[in-house]
Amino acid sequence: MLDAINIGRLLLETGKITKEDYAEALLSSRQTGKSLADVLLNIGKVTVDELVQALTIHLDITLLKEALGMEESSRAANKHIRPLGSYLERISLLFKMGMLITSETNISSLIDLLIREAPTVMNAERATIFLADYNRRELYSHVALGLKHDEIRISWDSGIAGWVFTRGKSLNIVDPYSDPRFNKNVDPKTGFVTKNLLSVPLRTPGGPVMGVFQVLNKRAGVFTNIDLEILEILASQAARSMEHVLEWDGLRKNTLTTSNEKVAFKESISHRDPLEDMIGQTSAIHEIRLLIRKVAPADTTVLVQGESGTGKELVAKAIHHLSSRCAEPMIALNCATVPSELIESELFGHKKGAFTGAVNDSFGVFRSADKGTLFLDEIEATSPAMQVKLLRAIQSGEIKPVGDNTTHKVNVRLITSTNRDLRAMVAQGSFREDLFYRINVFPIVLPPLRDRVEDVPLLISQFLDKFNSQTGKMARGVDPAATDLLMRYKWPGNIRELENEIERAHIMTSEGGNISVRCLSPRLRRSLEQMDLRSDYKAPPKLKEAVDKLEKAMIIGALEACSGNKTWAAKRLGLSRQGLINKIQKYGFKDYISN
Repeated sequence: MLDAINIGRLLLETGKITKEDYAEALLSSRQTGKSLADVLLNIGKVTVDELVQALTIHLDITLLKEALGMEESSRAANKHIRPLGSYLERISLLFKMGMLITSETNISSLIDLLIREAPTVMNAERATIFLADYNRRELYSHVALGLKHDEIRISWDSGIAGWVFTRGKSLNIVDPYSDPRFNKNVDPKTGFVTKNLLSVPLRTPGGPVMGVFQVLNKRAGVFTNIDLEILEILASQAARSMEHVLEWDGLRKNTLTTSNEKVAFKESISHRDPLEDMIGQTSAIHEIRLLIRKVAPADTTVLVQGESGTGKELVAKAIHHLSSRCAEPMIALNCATVPSELIESELFGHKKGAFTGAVNDSFGVFRSADKGTLFLDEIEATSPAMQVKLLRAIQSGEIKPVGDNTTHKVNVRLITSTNRDLRAMVAQGSFREDLFYRINVFPIVLPPLRDRVEDVPLLISQFLDKFNSQTGKMARGVDPAATDLLMRYKWPGNIRELENEIERAHIMTSEGGNISVRCLSPRLRRSLEQMDLRSDYKAPPKLKEAVDKLEKAMIIGALEACSGNKTWAAKRLGLSRQGLINKIQKYGFKDYISN
């Protein structure tokens, strides 16, 4: 269950809001009955992205506490203490699998890894992954090793997997053969007898279902609800990684068909300019495109600088696809998302048994990107100790996995990015000067969206096309008034915030309609209203000036309504005719003096 207070504290602890923000929002929440999250969004203290991150962390923590028997509701329901050691081991394995799957760049290899390792995490005999074939409206399986059948195809609305896929809900089946949804024709094909199973949707949070993840036959007893929750976490991790590699892997499998595979691949992608994804016509964007074209053919280290949401990873991808390494993998790692105690393993890999949870050897991102491109996002998040090892790896081209005594040669093109001022961090002593000069060979600085407002309509059009295509719902365009507001907003979250705003507006727009001002988020509209109040503010007029202004307006209005007839106008205003004439002369209404 979501705990709004804990979410607020999490935002406070991570520096997203201040103590004053938290106290103000908490008071408003109690007074209005609105949730703490709604209040923080409405008063503009957090963005949607920041709130989603906090919710995700909160849900993960709650789930892990439940798995470890730490939640009060869990204790009350179970009346006994769970075996803490076994759950800790499984959570460790789950985290380890997350590290392994993020280093895979090929969809088949990723699925093989999941199928091979999932039974260990889930204490099961077999695992199966079904993916959707949208052309044939079928689910096709990648089956566990050891089974005699390579692939199974079923209608995507039949069987246990079909039920989970079409409804997007998980199932824990204790006795499959007594369940009418179970397809009894599958076991004879695979030579395997299903005794119990878990089946969960394969999707990222909030995303579409892309397939189904199943584990079969728990080695001891039957699967529990905690097992189901752990598999759901694993399926979510898997779906995130699949989304990253699916486009790359599909393009590689479709093009690498000749004997000279790399040449064929390079020729196939050379027909499409990767800079087409960089939308904009301002001089700053033209300059960035020019810099990318110049630096891409070289192996020079690039530092991409810019605020969050300005498109730093898009620049890195463009450099990679325009380089001589385009047929090799590009591996991306956000250094800020990896705990400091695990960053070395994530970068350089580790040997089996090097630490708790190291159940297999790991290559790490440097070796995974060998002959390709390595993109390290938020490089400033690395610790000083880690910066020393990173500098050594960049200078020598050699890395040493954790727990290994031998070094390994790597050949990578390094691109780093940051949303901080690294020169200032160097001056403060929080970032190594020698590493800064090593990565700052060719800097590319991305402008914030507020400095290229002319590009906002182009970006809006691109995002509308994207959401029209994704959802099948057509929004024709954006009303001029809404466009004006979108161009005047400062966009602290830059292009990512604009995309989120257009996605929300697309949802709020009726089929075939235009996005209007009412479709925009309340937070954005309020922010613009506050800007207008500040920009339109003038010193208040004196009382006599205000009265005279009002009196002039009323007299002109009455005269025009009475076609200039002073008698009628005076009666309308509650004045005598002579009194009206005196005021006309006082204010110098020449058009009415002679009448």
